[in-house]
Amino acid sequence: MNIFFIPSWYPSETDPLPGIFFKEQALALAKQFPDINIGISVWGQNDERFLLWSGKPLKSINKILKRSTLKATLINTPFRNVVEYLTPTFTWSSKLFHGNINQIIKANLYNLKQFEDQYGKADLIHSHVGFPAGFIAKKISELHAIPFVVTEQMSPFPHTNFINRSGKLSNKLMLAYQSSSRNIAISHVLADSMKTVNIHNISTIPNLVDELFFIPSKANVKPKEFTFFSLGRMVPQKGIDILLNAFARIESKVYLRIGGDGKYLKQYKKLAKSLALTSKITWLGALDKNQALNEYQNCSAFVLPSRHESMGVVFVEAMACGKPVIGTISGGPEEFINKTNGYLVSPHDEKELARAMEKMIENIHLFNPDTIRTQFENRFSSRVVCRQIMDVYTEVIHSHKNK
Repeated sequence: MNIFFIPSWYPSETDPLPGIFFKEQALALAKQFPDINIGISVWGQNDERFLLWSGKPLKSINKILKRSTLKATLINTPFRNVVEYLTPTFTWSSKLFHGNINQIIKANLYNLKQFEDQYGKADLIHSHVGFPAGFIAKKISELHAIPFVVTEQMSPFPHTNFINRSGKLSNKLMLAYQSSSRNIAISHVLADSMKTVNIHNISTIPNLVDELFFIPSKANVKPKEFTFFSLGRMVPQKGIDILLNAFARIESKVYLRIGGDGKYLKQYKKLAKSLALTSKITWLGALDKNQALNEYQNCSAFVLPSRHESMGVVFVEAMACGKPVIGTISGGPEEFINKTNGYLVSPHDEKELARAMEKMIENIHLFNPDTIRTQFENRFSSRVVCRQIMDVYTEVIHSHKNK
Protein backbone atom coordinates (compact mmCIF):
# COMPACT_ATOMS: atom_id res chain seq x y z
CA MET A 1 0.00 0.00 0.00
CA ASN A 2 1.42 3.38 -1.07
CA ILE A 3 0.16 6.49 0.72
CA PHE A 4 0.98 10.03 -0.39
CA PHE A 5 0.82 12.52 2.51
CA ILE A 6 0.08 16.20 1.82
CA PRO A 7 0.38 18.29 5.02
CA SER A 8 -0.89 21.89 4.99
CA TRP A 9 1.99 22.82 7.28
CA TYR A 10 5.11 20.91 8.23
CA PRO A 11 8.14 21.20 10.53
CA SER A 12 11.16 23.05 9.13
CA GLU A 13 14.57 24.12 10.39
CA THR A 14 13.27 27.64 10.98
CA ASP A 15 9.99 26.52 12.56
CA PRO A 16 10.18 22.93 13.89
CA LEU A 17 6.83 22.64 15.70
CA PRO A 18 3.98 23.37 13.21
CA GLY A 19 2.77 20.17 11.60
CA ILE A 20 4.74 17.92 13.93
CA PHE A 21 1.53 15.88 14.48
CA PHE A 22 1.40 15.09 10.75
CA LYS A 23 5.00 13.91 10.66
CA GLU A 24 4.62 11.83 13.81
CA GLN A 25 1.49 10.21 12.38
CA ALA A 26 3.34 9.22 9.21
CA LEU A 27 6.23 7.74 11.18
CA ALA A 28 3.87 5.92 13.54
CA LEU A 29 1.95 4.39 10.62
CA ALA A 30 5.22 3.26 9.04
CA LYS A 31 6.28 1.64 12.30
CA GLN A 32 2.94 -0.06 12.97
CA PHE A 33 2.57 -1.25 9.36
CA PRO A 34 6.01 -1.94 7.80
CA ASP A 35 4.46 -3.11 4.52
CA ILE A 36 3.09 0.35 3.59
CA ASN A 37 5.12 3.11 1.97
CA ILE A 38 4.53 6.78 2.76
CA GLY A 39 5.71 9.77 0.77
CA ILE A 40 5.41 13.15 2.49
CA SER A 41 5.02 16.08 0.11
CA VAL A 42 6.88 19.21 1.21
CA TRP A 43 7.15 22.48 -0.71
CA GLY A 44 8.43 24.79 2.01
CA GLN A 45 5.52 25.01 4.44
CA ASN A 46 6.62 27.08 7.45
CA ASP A 47 10.13 27.34 6.03
CA GLU A 48 11.25 30.97 6.19
CA ARG A 49 13.48 30.50 3.12
CA PHE A 50 10.39 30.08 0.93
CA LEU A 51 7.93 32.49 2.54
CA LEU A 52 7.53 35.93 0.94
CA TRP A 53 6.20 38.72 3.16
CA SER A 54 4.74 41.98 1.87
CA GLY A 55 5.91 43.68 5.06
CA LYS A 56 9.51 42.60 4.41
CA PRO A 57 10.04 43.51 0.73
CA LEU A 58 13.86 43.58 0.77
CA LYS A 59 14.15 40.16 2.39
CA SER A 60 11.54 38.76 0.00
CA ILE A 61 13.38 40.14 -3.03
CA ASN A 62 16.63 38.63 -1.76
CA LYS A 63 14.94 35.23 -1.45
CA ILE A 64 13.69 35.49 -5.05
CA LEU A 65 17.18 36.39 -6.30
CA LYS A 66 18.53 33.24 -4.66
CA ARG A 67 15.88 31.00 -6.21
CA SER A 68 18.43 29.36 -8.55
CA THR A 69 19.94 27.66 -5.48
CA LEU A 70 16.63 26.00 -4.59
CA LYS A 71 16.61 22.37 -5.64
CA ALA A 72 14.26 19.45 -5.18
CA THR A 73 15.47 17.20 -2.39
CA LEU A 74 14.71 13.70 -1.19
CA ILE A 75 14.94 13.48 2.61
CA ASN A 76 15.16 10.10 4.31
CA THR A 77 13.55 9.50 7.71
CA PRO A 78 14.32 6.95 10.45
CA PHE A 79 12.11 4.45 8.60
CA ARG A 80 12.94 3.00 5.20
CA ASN A 81 9.28 3.19 4.15
CA VAL A 82 8.83 6.94 4.80
CA VAL A 83 10.47 9.58 2.62
CA GLU A 84 10.02 13.36 2.48
CA TYR A 85 10.02 14.92 -0.99
CA LEU A 86 10.88 18.62 -0.97
CA THR A 87 10.26 20.74 -4.06
CA PRO A 88 10.93 24.34 -2.92
CA THR A 89 8.14 26.74 -3.88
CA PHE A 90 7.54 30.31 -2.81
CA THR A 91 4.38 31.01 -0.83
CA TRP A 92 2.77 34.34 -0.05
CA SER A 93 -0.58 35.79 1.00
CA SER A 94 -3.58 34.19 -0.73
CA LYS A 95 -4.87 37.71 -1.38
CA LEU A 96 -2.29 38.08 -4.17
CA PHE A 97 -2.50 35.61 -7.08
CA HIS A 98 -4.03 33.05 -4.70
CA GLY A 99 -0.79 32.64 -2.77
CA ASN A 100 0.99 30.92 -5.67
CA ILE A 101 -1.31 27.92 -5.32
CA ASN A 102 -0.87 26.80 -8.94
CA GLN A 103 2.89 26.46 -8.51
CA ILE A 104 2.35 24.72 -5.18
CA ILE A 105 0.11 22.17 -6.93
CA LYS A 106 2.84 21.63 -9.55
CA ALA A 107 5.36 21.07 -6.76
CA ASN A 108 3.09 18.42 -5.24
CA LEU A 109 2.65 16.76 -8.62
CA TYR A 110 6.43 16.58 -8.98
CA ASN A 111 6.75 15.13 -5.47
CA LEU A 112 4.11 12.54 -6.35
CA LYS A 113 6.09 11.52 -9.44
CA GLN A 114 9.24 11.11 -7.35
CA PHE A 115 7.33 8.97 -4.87
CA GLU A 116 5.76 6.78 -7.55
CA ASP A 117 9.10 6.37 -9.35
CA GLN A 118 10.49 5.01 -6.10
CA TYR A 119 7.60 2.91 -4.78
CA GLY A 120 5.03 2.50 -7.54
CA LYS A 121 1.59 4.05 -8.06
CA ALA A 122 0.04 5.77 -5.07
CA ASP A 123 -3.06 4.01 -3.77
CA LEU A 124 -4.37 6.95 -1.75
CA ILE A 125 -3.65 10.59 -0.89
CA HIS A 126 -3.98 11.62 2.76
CA SER A 127 -4.31 15.39 2.98
CA HIS A 128 -4.07 17.11 6.33
CA VAL A 129 -6.46 20.06 6.71
CA GLY A 130 -8.90 21.17 4.03
CA PHE A 131 -6.81 24.04 2.69
CA PRO A 132 -4.39 24.05 1.11
CA ALA A 133 -3.75 20.30 1.42
CA GLY A 134 -7.30 19.13 0.73
CA PHE A 135 -7.63 21.50 -2.23
CA ILE A 136 -4.30 20.27 -3.63
CA ALA A 137 -5.33 16.63 -3.14
CA LYS A 138 -8.56 17.25 -5.06
CA LYS A 139 -6.65 18.68 -8.04
CA ILE A 140 -4.19 15.76 -8.07
CA SER A 141 -7.04 13.27 -7.66
CA GLU A 142 -8.73 14.69 -10.76
CA LEU A 143 -5.54 14.33 -12.80
CA HIS A 144 -4.43 10.90 -11.61
CA ALA A 145 -7.64 9.19 -10.44
CA ILE A 146 -6.24 8.59 -6.96
CA PRO A 147 -8.76 8.65 -4.08
CA PHE A 148 -8.03 11.02 -1.21
CA VAL A 149 -9.08 11.62 2.37
CA VAL A 150 -8.95 14.82 4.41
CA THR A 151 -8.06 15.02 8.10
CA GLU A 152 -9.42 18.25 9.56
CA GLN A 153 -8.33 19.87 12.83
CA MET A 154 -9.19 23.51 12.29
CA SER A 155 -10.10 25.41 15.47
CA PRO A 156 -12.49 27.11 15.62
CA PHE A 157 -14.38 25.53 12.75
CA PRO A 158 -15.00 27.11 10.40
CA HIS A 159 -12.34 29.78 10.85
CA THR A 160 -13.37 33.26 9.72
CA ASN A 161 -10.66 33.17 7.03
CA PHE A 162 -12.70 30.52 5.22
CA ILE A 163 -16.10 32.18 5.36
CA ASN A 164 -17.11 34.01 2.16
CA ARG A 165 -19.08 37.24 1.92
CA SER A 166 -22.39 35.40 1.92
CA GLY A 167 -21.49 33.77 5.24
CA LYS A 168 -20.93 30.31 3.79
CA LEU A 169 -17.87 28.08 3.76
CA SER A 170 -15.53 29.04 0.92
CA ASN A 171 -15.58 26.92 -2.22
CA LYS A 172 -11.91 25.96 -1.94
CA LEU A 173 -12.76 24.12 1.26
CA MET A 174 -16.16 22.72 0.28
CA LEU A 175 -14.77 21.32 -2.97
CA ALA A 176 -12.17 19.35 -1.01
CA TYR A 177 -14.65 17.95 1.51
CA GLN A 178 -17.27 17.10 -1.09
CA SER A 179 -14.78 15.34 -3.37
CA SER A 180 -12.89 13.37 -0.72
CA SER A 181 -13.61 9.70 -0.12
CA ARG A 182 -13.60 10.34 3.63
CA ASN A 183 -13.38 13.36 5.92
CA ILE A 184 -11.66 12.67 9.24
CA ALA A 185 -12.31 14.94 12.23
CA ILE A 186 -10.01 14.70 15.24
CA SER A 187 -12.88 15.11 17.73
CA HIS A 188 -16.62 14.53 17.82
CA VAL A 189 -17.23 18.22 18.54
CA LEU A 190 -15.30 19.14 15.39
CA ALA A 191 -17.24 16.51 13.42
CA ASP A 192 -20.52 18.04 14.62
CA SER A 193 -19.32 21.52 13.58
CA MET A 194 -18.46 20.21 10.14
CA LYS A 195 -21.91 18.65 9.76
CA THR A 196 -23.58 21.99 10.47
CA VAL A 197 -22.12 23.35 7.21
CA ASN A 198 -23.23 20.29 5.22
CA ILE A 199 -19.98 18.33 5.28
CA HIS A 200 -20.71 14.61 5.33
CA ASN A 201 -18.95 11.24 5.14
CA ILE A 202 -17.10 11.95 8.40
CA SER A 203 -15.10 9.61 10.62
CA THR A 204 -13.70 10.69 13.99
CA ILE A 205 -10.09 9.70 14.68
CA PRO A 206 -7.99 11.64 17.20
CA ASN A 207 -4.38 12.71 16.85
CA LEU A 208 -2.02 10.18 18.34
CA VAL A 209 0.69 10.53 20.97
CA ASP A 210 3.77 8.29 21.04
CA GLU A 211 3.21 5.95 23.98
CA LEU A 212 6.87 4.86 23.96
CA PHE A 213 8.17 8.41 24.32
CA PHE A 214 5.65 10.11 26.59
CA ILE A 215 5.84 7.88 29.66
CA PRO A 216 5.60 8.41 33.41
CA SER A 217 8.84 9.16 35.21
CA LYS A 218 10.60 5.98 36.26
CA ALA A 219 11.93 7.76 39.33
CA ASN A 220 8.36 8.65 40.40
CA VAL A 221 9.70 11.65 42.31
CA LYS A 222 7.04 14.19 43.29
CA PRO A 223 7.96 17.90 43.23
CA LYS A 224 8.72 19.37 46.66
CA GLU A 225 6.24 22.17 46.00
CA PHE A 226 2.97 21.75 44.12
CA THR A 227 3.73 22.76 40.52
CA PHE A 228 1.39 23.31 37.63
CA PHE A 229 2.77 23.01 34.10
CA SER A 230 1.19 24.70 31.07
CA LEU A 231 2.26 24.48 27.43
CA GLY A 232 0.92 26.27 24.36
CA ARG A 233 1.51 28.98 21.81
CA MET A 234 1.47 32.46 23.30
CA VAL A 235 -1.71 33.49 21.50
CA PRO A 236 -5.19 34.40 22.79
CA GLN A 237 -6.62 30.99 21.83
CA LYS A 238 -4.66 29.26 24.59
CA GLY A 239 -6.01 31.49 27.38
CA ILE A 240 -2.72 32.21 29.12
CA ASP A 241 -4.11 35.55 30.30
CA ILE A 242 -7.01 33.69 31.93
CA LEU A 243 -4.53 31.30 33.55
CA LEU A 244 -2.48 34.16 35.01
CA ASN A 245 -5.54 35.91 36.43
CA ALA A 246 -6.77 32.65 37.94
CA PHE A 247 -3.34 31.82 39.36
CA ALA A 248 -3.25 35.19 41.10
CA ARG A 249 -6.36 34.15 43.07
CA ILE A 250 -4.77 31.03 44.54
CA GLU A 251 -3.69 31.41 48.15
CA SER A 252 -1.92 28.05 48.47
CA LYS A 253 1.84 27.82 48.10
CA VAL A 254 2.09 26.74 44.47
CA TYR A 255 4.24 27.35 41.41
CA LEU A 256 3.51 27.60 37.70
CA ARG A 257 5.84 26.72 34.82
CA ILE A 258 4.73 27.92 31.38
CA GLY A 259 6.20 26.65 28.11
CA GLY A 260 5.67 28.12 24.67
CA ASP A 261 6.53 31.10 22.52
CA GLY A 262 4.61 33.60 20.43
CA LYS A 263 3.90 37.26 19.82
CA TYR A 264 1.90 37.68 23.04
CA LEU A 265 4.69 36.41 25.32
CA LYS A 266 5.90 39.88 26.34
CA GLN A 267 2.33 40.97 27.02
CA TYR A 268 1.71 37.94 29.26
CA LYS A 269 4.95 38.49 31.15
CA LYS A 270 3.92 42.08 31.74
CA LEU A 271 0.54 40.90 33.04
CA ALA A 272 2.23 38.42 35.40
CA LYS A 273 4.42 41.19 36.76
CA SER A 274 1.42 43.46 37.35
CA LEU A 275 -0.23 40.61 39.30
CA ALA A 276 2.89 40.20 41.47
CA LEU A 277 3.43 36.65 40.21
CA THR A 278 7.04 36.97 39.07
CA SER A 279 8.48 34.84 41.88
CA LYS A 280 5.93 32.06 41.37
CA ILE A 281 6.14 31.68 37.59
CA THR A 282 8.91 30.27 35.41
CA TRP A 283 8.71 31.16 31.72
CA LEU A 284 10.30 28.30 29.76
CA GLY A 285 10.00 29.59 26.20
CA ALA A 286 9.72 27.21 23.24
CA LEU A 287 10.27 23.59 24.28
CA ASP A 288 11.48 20.70 22.18
CA LYS A 289 10.01 17.25 22.65
CA ASN A 290 12.52 16.15 25.27
CA GLN A 291 12.13 19.34 27.28
CA ALA A 292 8.35 19.01 27.21
CA LEU A 293 8.60 15.41 28.43
CA ASN A 294 10.77 16.52 31.36
CA GLU A 295 8.19 19.15 32.36
CA TYR A 296 5.28 16.71 32.13
CA GLN A 297 7.09 14.13 34.22
CA ASN A 298 8.14 16.55 36.94
CA CYS A 299 4.99 18.63 37.39
CA SER A 300 2.15 17.90 39.81
CA ALA A 301 -0.59 18.59 37.25
CA PHE A 302 -1.14 20.14 33.82
CA VAL A 303 -3.41 23.11 33.10
CA LEU A 304 -4.39 25.01 29.95
CA PRO A 305 -7.59 27.14 29.79
CA SER A 306 -7.99 27.30 26.00
CA ARG A 307 -10.73 29.45 24.54
CA HIS A 308 -11.19 26.84 21.80
CA GLU A 309 -9.53 23.52 20.90
CA SER A 310 -10.20 20.98 18.17
CA MET A 311 -8.65 18.32 20.44
CA GLY A 312 -5.78 19.41 22.71
CA VAL A 313 -2.78 17.09 22.27
CA VAL A 314 -0.90 18.66 25.20
CA PHE A 315 -3.54 17.28 27.60
CA VAL A 316 -3.05 13.83 26.11
CA GLU A 317 0.74 14.07 26.42
CA ALA A 318 0.32 14.94 30.10
CA MET A 319 -2.03 12.00 30.60
CA ALA A 320 0.48 9.71 28.89
CA CYS A 321 2.88 10.71 31.66
CA GLY A 322 0.25 9.83 34.26
CA LYS A 323 -0.56 13.44 35.21
CA PRO A 324 -4.03 14.84 35.99
CA VAL A 325 -5.15 17.76 33.84
CA ILE A 326 -7.37 20.84 33.97
CA GLY A 327 -8.95 21.94 30.70
CA THR A 328 -11.92 23.83 29.36
CA ILE A 329 -15.14 22.84 27.64
CA SER A 330 -13.78 24.27 24.42
CA GLY A 331 -14.28 21.72 21.66
CA GLY A 332 -12.02 18.74 22.28
CA PRO A 333 -10.92 18.38 25.93
CA GLU A 334 -14.42 17.60 27.20
CA GLU A 335 -14.39 14.35 25.23
CA PHE A 336 -11.67 12.75 27.35
CA ILE A 337 -11.18 14.78 30.55
CA ASN A 338 -13.28 13.28 33.33
CA LYS A 339 -13.39 13.00 37.11
CA THR A 340 -10.77 10.22 37.13
CA ASN A 341 -8.13 12.21 35.25
CA GLY A 342 -8.85 15.87 35.99
CA TYR A 343 -11.29 18.76 35.94
CA LEU A 344 -13.20 20.65 33.27
CA VAL A 345 -14.14 24.32 33.57
CA SER A 346 -15.92 26.87 31.42
CA PRO A 347 -13.71 28.85 29.05
CA HIS A 348 -13.11 32.51 29.94
CA ASP A 349 -13.99 31.92 33.62
CA GLU A 350 -10.92 32.71 35.73
CA LYS A 351 -12.78 32.28 39.02
CA GLU A 352 -13.93 28.79 38.13
CA LEU A 353 -10.43 27.95 36.92
CA ALA A 354 -8.92 29.16 40.19
CA ARG A 355 -11.34 26.96 42.15
CA ALA A 356 -10.42 23.95 40.00
CA MET A 357 -6.71 24.57 40.56
CA GLU A 358 -7.27 24.84 44.33
CA LYS A 359 -9.31 21.63 44.20
CA MET A 360 -6.51 19.90 42.29
CA ILE A 361 -3.99 20.95 44.95
CA GLU A 362 -6.22 19.58 47.73
CA ASN A 363 -7.16 16.33 45.96
CA ILE A 364 -4.05 15.42 43.99
CA HIS A 365 -3.77 12.18 46.01
CA LEU A 366 -7.08 10.99 44.54
CA PHE A 367 -5.72 10.78 40.99
CA ASN A 368 -4.11 7.46 40.12
CA PRO A 369 -1.25 7.83 37.58
CA ASP A 370 -1.71 4.24 36.36
CA THR A 371 -5.41 4.79 35.70
CA ILE A 372 -4.68 8.00 33.79
CA ARG A 373 -1.98 6.28 31.75
CA THR A 374 -4.30 3.38 30.89
CA GLN A 375 -7.01 5.76 29.70
CA PHE A 376 -4.47 7.36 27.41
CA GLU A 377 -3.24 4.06 26.00
CA ASN A 378 -6.73 2.81 25.22
CA ARG A 379 -7.68 5.90 23.22
CA PHE A 380 -4.69 7.89 21.94
CA SER A 381 -1.73 5.53 21.61
CA SER A 382 -0.21 5.06 18.16
CA ARG A 383 -1.22 1.40 18.28
CA VAL A 384 -4.92 2.31 18.61
CA VAL A 385 -5.04 5.38 16.36
CA CYS A 386 -2.98 3.90 13.52
CA ARG A 387 -5.33 0.91 13.38
CA GLN A 388 -8.28 3.26 12.91
CA ILE A 389 -6.49 5.16 10.15
CA MET A 390 -5.50 1.95 8.40
CA ASP A 391 -9.11 0.78 8.48
CA VAL A 392 -10.11 3.97 6.62
CA TYR A 393 -7.28 3.50 4.10
CA THR A 394 -8.30 -0.10 3.40
CA GLU A 395 -11.98 0.72 3.02
CA VAL A 396 -11.40 3.71 0.72
CA ILE A 397 -8.89 1.90 -1.50
CA HIS A 398 -11.12 -1.18 -1.75
CA SER A 399 -14.15 0.95 -2.62
CA HIS A 400 -12.19 2.87 -5.27
CA LYS A 401 -11.00 -0.32 -6.96
CA ASN A 402 -14.54 -1.66 -7.09
CA LYS A 403 -15.92 1.40 -8.88
